Amino acid sequence: MIRTVIDTNVIVALLDKKDVHHKRAVTLVQKLEEEKRDIILMDCIIVELYSVIARRSRERGYDVSQAFQYIRDIESIYTVLSAYYYRAMLHQKIIELMALTDGKLSYHDALIALVMKKRGIKEIATFDKGFEEVDWIQVVSS
Repeated sequence: MIRTVIDTNVIVALLDKKDVHHKRAVTLVQKLEEEKRDIILMDCIIVELYSVIARRSRERGYDVSQAFQYIRDIESIYTVLSAYYYRAMLHQKIIELMALTDGKLSYHDALIALVMKKRGIKEIATFDKGFEEVDWIQVVSS
């Protein structure tokens, strides 16, 4: 079974109907589910997701409780891996990967990329172009 990490920006776009990538996110996630992918989240993605959704709920007038319930639902459906477990041991490599991509990957994204490598996961569903700079990752965006 193909394992695919779903990045924060895809889930945010899925939840936020006003997001410029909403329709694209719906289509992408439906495709991954139809293909019976093992869809993976990481704890660092979930943390970022709650923060972004809380901010967007305030800015756009969404019901934050309803949005949080949706996040809890997907946490129970998809596999969740711990990236934070690896953070300390990968710290130097995270910084090196950030530099290698000329800063196109944030610390958070470099952590995701390195955990993917460590866990043998090759695909990420994302709208973030920075992951295209990483040779061991295949970006799924449509």
